[in-house]
Amino acid sequence: MADEARVGATVPPDRDGEAEFEAQARAAGITLPRKTRSDPWGALVVVVAVIVLAAGVGEVTGWINLRAPATATGNYQTQTCEGYQVSSVGAVSAALDPALVAWLENQGQNMSSAVGGCFGVTATSGSGDGYLSLFGSSPAEFVATYAPPTAADTSALANPVAVVPITLAAAAVVYDLPGVASGLNLTGSVLAGIYNGSITSWDDSAIVSLNPGVDLAGLPPVAPIHLGSDSVATEVLTQYLSASDSAWNSTVGSGLAVDWPTGSMVDSDAAMASTVATQPGAIGYLEVFGSSPPGLGVAQLEDRAGGFAAPNSEDTWIAANSFDNDSTVASGSWSGFSLTGAPAVGSYPLGVLTYVGLYRDLGVAYAGALSLTDAGWLLTFVYWLSVQSAVAPLPPAFASEAVNALNNETFDGTSILHLENENGEGNETGGETGEF
Repeated sequence: MADEARVGATVPPDRDGEAEFEAQARAAGITLPRKTRSDPWGALVVVVAVIVLAAGVGEVTGWINLRAPATATGNYQTQTCEGYQVSSVGAVSAALDPALVAWLENQGQNMSSAVGGCFGVTATSGSGDGYLSLFGSSPAEFVATYAPPTAADTSALANPVAVVPITLAAAAVVYDLPGVASGLNLTGSVLAGIYNGSITSWDDSAIVSLNPGVDLAGLPPVAPIHLGSDSVATEVLTQYLSASDSAWNSTVGSGLAVDWPTGSMVDSDAAMASTVATQPGAIGYLEVFGSSPPGLGVAQLEDRAGGFAAPNSEDTWIAANSFDNDSTVASGSWSGFSLTGAPAVGSYPLGVLTYVGLYRDLGVAYAGALSLTDAGWLLTFVYWLSVQSAVAPLPPAFASEAVNALNNETFDGTSILHLENENGEGNETGGETGEF
């Protein structure tokens, strides 16, 4: 997309890790603390405080990796675990891409590598949906899902839950069209026509007019494929179709699962990718958590401004960042929030925001089985997630609201950020996570 089409948009920052983080911290006047004690747990509150300060720099572009630079040149000193291990348990909504499970566990490993091997995450997928069932799995200390708790969840949960955004991904419309490269332009109304059965040929005038210079003659018939299981990819696609086509909105609507007027059904993103790749003329959709599946064409979709955008890091980030002044983002309520109607030019309309939910008071929750040490590491892990990236990094307003919510986490009624080893609590060595 031409640079002039992006007037007013800011390209997302590169994320080159701890060196860039250290440089931005220095530029903001933040002195990263040097580790002086052999015991890592006594420094936990300091670590969290540094994370909070770093998030306040603006665009969070790196991570301290729970290590403190010994000098301004970036010599880092790894903390000593002394044999103590922390393991957090998470449950992932079945409606999200299973790749999120591996991503969460990998981030746990990355964080562990930063502190000498002290921390690990076990995440499970297919644990059901809704916060009540997710918190009941394993049982889980945190849940990863696509929406805030419903009223039913909130009333049934024993304790209040904090919800923070952690990843920005996308749903991609994919196709297998011999001789047609990636980047085919499609609109919501054309996709609605494909999925309601009124558009059956790739050289339909509605498609041809969107793609001047692309030879669409002689292709196999349009073969729409949809997901049969609940999926956030189905939800964001049908939201887009409903916003683009009034007939679709009134007859089919949107949701994690809908009654599709036509097309073949598959039961997973993996099955979607393999089915489309082996059926010329096929078109489908799936959540992209990282890079798009190889060997498939990926469509560009019409944005609200009338241009076309792709499910890449830049266009997905531009869509989310255009909500930086949105009241939902500012309040952190997230109820009903959707990226479909992003107003900025170059906004990809099928963005997927993933959230982590954890209890607001980590001492009261889980029948008091979580020690302060374990609660602190769980909280630090969620801070960590808020500055990592899936398809695109969280925009500053989203990351800032995540930090604001995490700053209010408590342990037995007291802010975790203010618990500086009172009465030796920060040095507890019992109550590893999972003891429920």
